[in-house]
Amino acid sequence: MMEIKICVGTTCHLLGSSSLVEAINELPEEIKTKITLKYSTCFDKCQQEMVPPVVNIDGEFFDDLNPAKMKQLIIEKAGEDH
Repeated sequence: MMEIKICVGTTCHLLGSSSLVEAINELPEEIKTKITLKYSTCFDKCQQEMVPPVVNIDGEFFDDLNPAKMKQLIIEKAGEDH
């Protein structure tokens, strides 16, 4: 199971984290069934080196995501599980 945590704090929200949630909903059903989706109010990464919105997938942080990048990343990671 892939665990995805999306930051929905103010900065990430304003910079598109809600569109990332929508992107997950648009994934093929066989991939969505392998995902556990959670939300975080803040990962405290924006003040450092990361550009919001920030997402954590299986313990690894990713930043500056848009829906297309998010879907591609999930599809690639789902392929690694096979």
